[in-house]
Amino acid sequence: MSLHVLPPPPPQPRLRTPADLVDALGLPFSDQQLAAITAPLEPGVIIAGAGSGKTTVMAARVVWLVGTGRVRPEEVLGLTFTRKAAAELSQRVRKALVDAGVVDDKTVDESGEQVVMTYDAFAARLVSEHGLRLGFEADPTMVSGATRFRLAARVVAAAAGPFEFLSRLRPATVTERVLKLDADLTSHLVDVRALDAHARELVVGWDSAPLNNRGNAYVDVKKARIAVQERLELASLVRDYQALKTRLGVVEFADQMAIAARLATEVPQVGADLRAAFRVVLLDEYQDTSAAQAAMLRGLFSGPADPRAVGHEGMGHAVTAVGDPFQAIYGWRGAAASNITTFADTFRRADGGPAARFALTVNRRSGPSILDVANVLSRPLRAAGLASPGPDEEQEGQGPSTGSGGPLLQAPPGTDPGRVCAATFTSWPEEVTWVADRIVEARRQGTVAHWADIAVLMRRNADIGPLYAELTAREVPVEIVGLGGLLGLPEVMDVTATLRLVDDVTANPDLVRLLTGPRWRVGPRDLALLGRRARELARVARGGADVDGTEERRVGSQVPDPAQVRLALVDAVADLDPTEVVSLLDALEDPGDAPYSTAARRRFARVASELASLRAHADEPVLDLARRVVTTLGLDVELVATPELERTNRRDQLGAFLDAVADYVDVDGDASLSGLLAWLQAELDSGTGLEQAVPSDREAVKLLTVHKAKGLEWELVFLPGLVEGVFPSDRVTDNWVTTPGALPADLRGDAGSIPQLADTSNAAIVDYKAALKAQQLLAEDRLAYVAVTRARSTLVGSGHWWRPDLVRPRVASTYLRAILAEAETQGQVLARADPPGQENPLVGAAAPVTWPEPLDPDALARREEAAAQVEAARSRFAATGSYGDPAAPPLLLDLEGRVSAWDADLDRLLREARESRSGDRTVELPASLPATALLRLNADPDAFAAALARPMPVAPSRAARSGTRFHAFVEQWFGERLARGGVGQGALVDPDDLSDRADADGPEEADLRAVCDAFTRTPFATRLPYAVEAPFSLALAGRLVRGRVDAVYAAEDLGGGGFPVAVAPGTRYLVVDWKTGGPDTADPLQLAVYRLAWAEASGVDVGQVEAVFVHVRDDRVVAPPLAGRAELERLLGGGETAPGGQ
Repeated sequence: MSLHVLPPPPPQPRLRTPADLVDALGLPFSDQQLAAITAPLEPGVIIAGAGSGKTTVMAARVVWLVGTGRVRPEEVLGLTFTRKAAAELSQRVRKALVDAGVVDDKTVDESGEQVVMTYDAFAARLVSEHGLRLGFEADPTMVSGATRFRLAARVVAAAAGPFEFLSRLRPATVTERVLKLDADLTSHLVDVRALDAHARELVVGWDSAPLNNRGNAYVDVKKARIAVQERLELASLVRDYQALKTRLGVVEFADQMAIAARLATEVPQVGADLRAAFRVVLLDEYQDTSAAQAAMLRGLFSGPADPRAVGHEGMGHAVTAVGDPFQAIYGWRGAAASNITTFADTFRRADGGPAARFALTVNRRSGPSILDVANVLSRPLRAAGLASPGPDEEQEGQGPSTGSGGPLLQAPPGTDPGRVCAATFTSWPEEVTWVADRIVEARRQGTVAHWADIAVLMRRNADIGPLYAELTAREVPVEIVGLGGLLGLPEVMDVTATLRLVDDVTANPDLVRLLTGPRWRVGPRDLALLGRRARELARVARGGADVDGTEERRVGSQVPDPAQVRLALVDAVADLDPTEVVSLLDALEDPGDAPYSTAARRRFARVASELASLRAHADEPVLDLARRVVTTLGLDVELVATPELERTNRRDQLGAFLDAVADYVDVDGDASLSGLLAWLQAELDSGTGLEQAVPSDREAVKLLTVHKAKGLEWELVFLPGLVEGVFPSDRVTDNWVTTPGALPADLRGDAGSIPQLADTSNAAIVDYKAALKAQQLLAEDRLAYVAVTRARSTLVGSGHWWRPDLVRPRVASTYLRAILAEAETQGQVLARADPPGQENPLVGAAAPVTWPEPLDPDALARREEAAAQVEAARSRFAATGSYGDPAAPPLLLDLEGRVSAWDADLDRLLREARESRSGDRTVELPASLPATALLRLNADPDAFAAALARPMPVAPSRAARSGTRFHAFVEQWFGERLARGGVGQGALVDPDDLSDRADADGPEEADLRAVCDAFTRTPFATRLPYAVEAPFSLALAGRLVRGRVDAVYAAEDLGGGGFPVAVAPGTRYLVVDWKTGGPDTADPLQLAVYRLAWAEASGVDVGQVEAVFVHVRDDRVVAPPLAGRAELERLLGGGETAPGGQ
């Protein structure tokens, strides 16, 4: 962002007409594209439909403006959302400039380049360069992802309360709501005090709301009042969370953006400087910007949106926004879809008129039949006016229009039509099986050349697991994109269920999952008894009569049906307040005298013991705890021992989950299991816990949600689950009236474009719910439009009527009906289910099944055979002292080698275990180590060995930082006058530069200046050294010791009066080590290494080299006795402390 006060003269034009541009780049631009590319230097918005080549248009616009001599490359600023997109845009622009001959490939770096970065990086640069203008730290520590959850969990755990409403929630839930509310407040530039005042006013409003005919408050009004009271409690925690971030000196991306928005609106000079530096600004994916981002950009590059403010110095700046309101799918995380539809009015021309509007409708990705489906799905969006054409869009080449709100997507002439296929099924399992079969068939028949050409896009993370299982059973390589999908795999679900039980003993659904899973396999009768025991304990805890177990005995030997079990478990947890719920875990630990089966009692006791053992470790680091859970559940052994799971790489998926837990790092060392669980739940619900996941280049079918697929494309795309209630989802998640963690709509930055609550009455709530439902459906329509337009050549949509938990059948969604209609015209309806009846075939007329589900017979036989062999080997060892079977045939050579390797591994593991128990551990010294490591080894061998065994990060110290800068000053002091050897690093500091630092008046800077001044007064500063910061590598005891000698003086240069060192006759060199700290920092061992290293590097006897410490602060020279090579090698060889050491 360097400013150009006196810019050089503009370059000579190399392009004069649009035809020149077409010839230079060799691209057949459409009329639509050329209109946007060659637009004047003034504000404009490009509505770029899916696959319409927006990146190509942005790159070509830079080429046009630079090539016609209007701007220089370095006067172009491009902003987008991801680092990947920024890198791609920058590379495309550079390549286009070179291809067009506008810049020379050999000089492009020297002549200046366009600046392309993410919106967050731009805000960070803004805060770094100008934050001090508003009193903000220039370089704060950034926190994101999991770290946010850990900080918020710390706040929740430390909250004093009392909390009348939040106390009913689990800590992980409160943590998630605090973060959601804080993010919304920041993204919409709302102060928490304004939220507090708004909530208090609402309490009064709901208290005076009209009553129903019976004189009572409506149910929804009661819920609204509870929600606003809980929001008041959340607001206090948000204040604490914001205060903690301030105290720690950390910010989130949203905080940084809010500061940047303030700079843009409150410090006019910032915008003036940037407009002078960047005459052209390109804003990519503008439909996904938040209110804060839009405010920042408007303040920097336009000014007030009021048309009466004509003449404002920022108005009319050449800002081009590019995006598609039909692809605005991130509203749930703060994006304001209205930003792009209102751009023309908020970024006005210099004369006050609205910005120019352009539309790109030629899709160069998908076949026409696929685009026909996309156009049908976008019909409600166009009818809602989300892409209404502006007055300047009625031009030739804008594409066909339905007259209902904007042009349609179209393919270039001659494009292959593509295929649209559809299928319907009676049940979800049938649909999943069919999709997996079609994927295998597509690869076998050559429909796609690679597995990675196929993607399956889901509406919800929870549906990824079943398809993953089907594909891996067919040995298809699969990649689950994002943590949310991993969380739906059985092994990972078992781990997270156990972690929740460690954190919260009332996590009853998780306990039921473990009890009914393949490990414990507790049956329905025993579960029903356990549920009734929990209900009995709950009544006793609430002060009810102490039942004698009559109800449990009445069950006797009956086997209840699943509905009875479900009711019993629901009754056990019916109370919503976790402070009053007695958990199923309590019943597990105290099952009473009900007639459980013997196996169930034994399993209950083992489960309770395991969970108690894990809770004893609840305070250890979360990654260690997660690994402990994996080991306790036996998952590591199970995954390694089961060939099927090896083949399907489930072990790798579990490893990927543990890697994600390892990323859950804290900035202040305070770990929280509740925070981890909140983060995982957020990722499972909506993918907010992590940054946008990106598929790898692995040759594998990609499984991911539609939200993660934006910006990507594949040859073959499957869209399963296209039924009402799934896709589109019928969940309305942003009803702030009943959702405490949501920001009230009238406080949002995009309040003018979203539904609003008319007043505090039940009738207003009813109307508001209806408006939100309509808005939610439009959001689902946008998501479906994105999903369909990911396909290049083949789109397959499917749906089903029944799942096991449904009482009424699903119906095909409008999305599936649109795909079915197109597939009918192509004869590509590949499967069609009969209309559903009223009975769920998965639970009604289905054949009886065994519960718990029996184990796989083949796998069970293998385990039993392996167990029998182990028992036989134990018996032989007890009888003969050998595990070997003399009757067994001899092993083949390759198998014998493998067994020998196993034996060696076992010996090593047993040795390590014995050392761990005894407290002794042998640690090998590395083959190469720095000289400072010798000092630590000599001073404390045990601590040094511990550090090698388990390295820990060390926080940078002020002394180390000052020492580094002092050494750099000494290098610069001597500069080019060195006779030989030399400066090992670039100069980092100069006394004249010290005052330029923001903290120049701080004690650290003052101390550094004093040390530098003291050095200039020493006799050493007036003598020319032979070398400064001379690197060395010294071979000692078979190891390489590395380091740098501070300074070396030649003996013949040390004459003259007043010099503090009298070198002995025959001395060739004097090695100097500068010391700026106290005397305890001077270790003679360090000088011994330096002396020996310089002697051997110079080819002289060590006796011809002397070495001294120079304590710069008090101009004192110390020459201690030093160890020689033999003593140093003894130290490295494990001998005693080296002579001359501390």
